[in-house]
Amino acid sequence: MRPKLRISRFDHVCWVVWKIDDVLPLLKGLLGLEEVDRFRNEKQGYAGITLSVPGSRTRIEVLEPISNDSFLVRFLQRRGPGLHHLTFEVEDVEEAAKAISAFGIEPWGGVREDDGWAETFIHPKDSGGVLIQFYRYEDHSHEEG
Repeated sequence: MRPKLRISRFDHVCWVVWKIDDVLPLLKGLLGLEEVDRFRNEKQGYAGITLSVPGSRTRIEVLEPISNDSFLVRFLQRRGPGLHHLTFEVEDVEEAAKAISAFGIEPWGGVREDDGWAETFIHPKDSGGVLIQFYRYEDHSHEEG
């Protein structure tokens, strides 16, 4: 019997742009999305914003490069602004990676873990052109240490 992905929910669509502020009038003004969070990842060279979609638990994440060596610069130069990845929350990332392997696809980059966050991916060459991310986040901030 093959392992199952055990998807908990669809989390977000990620859109990559050169400048987040250029698309906010469309997303917030016309579509009525509401800002949830802004974040930066200096190590990976990007900044982002998360917006909620009215009437759903789905979010849209918009990323922009903040350094010339960011992977997003390469993406934008090759493809231009647009869809970067789809993200699904799963019950267990290790099991998701096993299910992907059992399906005949090698999880891209294996399982990556960092500070309560675990993720694995299906590369666009194996999915018909879109990066697919599977993640699980264990928030331990409520625990006393």
